[in-house]
Amino acid sequence: MINESSTYKWAKIRNGIPAVSIINIEITPSLDNNNKIIECYSGKGFKSQGYIEEVSANEYNDWKLGVKNGLEYALSMTNSKWIITINSLKGLHTDTNPTIVGYTAFLAFLDRINFQLEESKIEILEEFVFSSWIKPYKILIPDFFNLTFSEF
Repeated sequence: MINESSTYKWAKIRNGIPAVSIINIEITPSLDNNNKIIECYSGKGFKSQGYIEEVSANEYNDWKLGVKNGLEYALSMTNSKWIITINSLKGLHTDTNPTIVGYTAFLAFLDRINFQLEESKIEILEEFVFSSWIKPYKILIPDFFNLTFSEF
């Protein structure tokens, strides 16, 4: 059963461009001194335009890769080792992409461990996140370490 208190939502509009993502993650200290990301996606996927989509086990590989990249970047900011269990990931087809979910996962992790990021760093990251909606639209996978994209 998913613990709803472990749900983190990020939604923002910048220059008329909406972004939204909702992630449920549980974080525990690692006893074996290694970081570990466990994926437990069990959603039903796309239902209809305008409805929240929940990532399923066998689809949304681009979103899953974005989340993994966001979490790996977040893990690099702490000296502690963690086990992160991803229980649920949701978004809207029109307002969510791999960079949006990766950034949401990044923020969710930092929120759970009470890590405060400088406002200047948040501004830089959000500029990067919103640049992921480049026209013509392509599925881009974020590299949060270098603030670059690769095509999926």
